[in-house]
Amino acid sequence: MSKKIIKKVGMFILMESDLHSAVEFYKKLGLELKFHLKDKWVEFRLGDIKIGLCPTGSEPQDRHTGIVLEVENMSQAYEQLKEQDVVFLREPFEAVHGVMASIKDPGGNILDLYEPTPEKVAELVKKVKVEEVAE
Repeated sequence: MSKKIIKKVGMFILMESDLHSAVEFYKKLGLELKFHLKDKWVEFRLGDIKIGLCPTGSEPQDRHTGIVLEVENMSQAYEQLKEQDVVFLREPFEAVHGVMASIKDPGGNILDLYEPTPEKVAELVKKVKVEEVAE
């Protein structure tokens, strides 16, 4: 058996053409600014995860990062972020596992917001088990 090499996700790095606007955006989301080297590098912390913002000279393109930021209450988060002019690409919607929404940062990075609904997940797991038994 091989030894586990990767222990955890340490950092996500997002490329940003306008570092200043990106810093303001992530502050609006409530992330904790840990390090800021003007025009060179910015680092935020969210729990054990670091989110690095790296300046780039290339023009941004919309790119879905796959980064999911969990919120406690989607409707409150949605209203609060809309008031701060955060761009929503997809308004909150019910998924089988929770409530989802998509936002875009100034660099064109698309992030998902997620409010888990454990009761729906439990129902889904129960339904899948029943279907597996029926097969």
